[in-house]
Amino acid sequence: MRFTQSNSRLRFATLASALALGAVVSFADFSVLPSAFAAENSTQTAQSAEKPGYAIIASPKVLDDADWAKVVESLKAKRSEEFNVSVIRRETDDAAFAELREVFPKFACFVVKPEEATQANLATIWQKTRALDDDPYGDVVWGIITGYDAADALRMTRTQDRPTTKVAAGTSIALGYFDEGVAYDELKKNLKRVKKPGAAPEITNDAPNDTTRALAESLDGAHLFVASGHATQRNWSIGYAYRNGFFVSQDGKLIGKPSTNEKPFEITASGSKIYLASGNCLIGDIDGKDAMALALIHSANVDQMVGYVVPTWFGYMGWGVQDYYIEQPGRFTLAQAFFANNQALLYLLEESETENATPSKLPKGAKLSERYVKGLEYDRDVVAFYGDPAWRNALAEQESGWAQTLKSEKTDDGRTLWTLTVEPKRGDKSFELVDDNGSERGCRPFFQLFPTRVADPQIVSGAEFNPVVVDNFILVPQTENTPTDKPIAIQISTR
Repeated sequence: MRFTQSNSRLRFATLASALALGAVVSFADFSVLPSAFAAENSTQTAQSAEKPGYAIIASPKVLDDADWAKVVESLKAKRSEEFNVSVIRRETDDAAFAELREVFPKFACFVVKPEEATQANLATIWQKTRALDDDPYGDVVWGIITGYDAADALRMTRTQDRPTTKVAAGTSIALGYFDEGVAYDELKKNLKRVKKPGAAPEITNDAPNDTTRALAESLDGAHLFVASGHATQRNWSIGYAYRNGFFVSQDGKLIGKPSTNEKPFEITASGSKIYLASGNCLIGDIDGKDAMALALIHSANVDQMVGYVVPTWFGYMGWGVQDYYIEQPGRFTLAQAFFANNQALLYLLEESETENATPSKLPKGAKLSERYVKGLEYDRDVVAFYGDPAWRNALAEQESGWAQTLKSEKTDDGRTLWTLTVEPKRGDKSFELVDDNGSERGCRPFFQLFPTRVADPQIVSGAEFNPVVVDNFILVPQTENTPTDKPIAIQISTR
């Protein structure tokens, strides 16, 4: 057995306890998240859950500005009923994150003015929220609230929980998991996929040659918009393999610029929505008031957004969010899916430093080569999440490739016994994606958040599946030995 110095004391305790039970434990790390709708329903806990924590972190520039201070107060008021809310004044990073470590909340929300939403700040958030304890994994589910102005940020604090049932896209996605939606193809002109309520998705060839206006109209009322293709901080190129139009940004306005003789037009869209920029370069980078991210928030009513702040060539962190959010409907909110995907990435980096007898399956038959590791390292800290991380917005609960449950019961010694079960539903195809469009899709670990933080986890059974357990989640990698004809069951004892 091998381990690196980055392995935490928690994993040492897990190893010692498992060895005492005669188990063979891998030092690979895994995670598990409870979902917004389905997962909460499928998690039965014997623990009396304390009120979880929610931290709001803001600089003096925010807290001392009357308009921006209202954003913090609004968020605090909204979340105080469900959470113990702490407001942390970020005078310095060292002091702010030390206080965050003391609070150790379930969620952390960073309220920043647009000029504070820098690449450097994003990297700090990623790295510091992994350093609240000794293991190399994320310790809180976090998000960044910002906007073109304080009014935008204030609106982002007022989202209402709802399932995500209506989608629009500029690339292929698993439309069947939504009540209705439309996806215009970025690779083949005139191709579109349509999902109507109560019907299966259909493929047609009647999309316009230029889809700029059609996509702009599809934003109105959509809960989710998914995009790929070339982009910068100022524009999104709609077509990838053929000539099409652009969405561009200017001073908080989102503008459609068709490739035809049609004049540019301003885009506004009603209804709170998510923008999942799976494959767009740079679109999450807020480098000034003309940034696309700010225009999407301001003009298109985007209340949550995932986007790269650098050019993307690898894609694991951007595209993989769909593997958790869309392809496991109802199991994860967007923030949880984003968090889960980053833990999956971190696990592979940990695995790359070990000699694992049963290595993880990688997308499309890839190997954990030096180049692959460089791609993971590149993607690790360069995707931004904008919005309130506690917003419940999972897809509607429905059957997917497998059922996943987490149950717990008190034991005679006063500890809690957790049982995570993954039950395949589609035989050999149980863990395959419905739509694998994009880079580095598929083969994600099974992931389950604990509803409350746990202490002293000990693997009781299921060590042969190489589970990694930390205080806030369980992660179980997919390998060539993962069974598809019977349930996977893992039992963990905690204090």
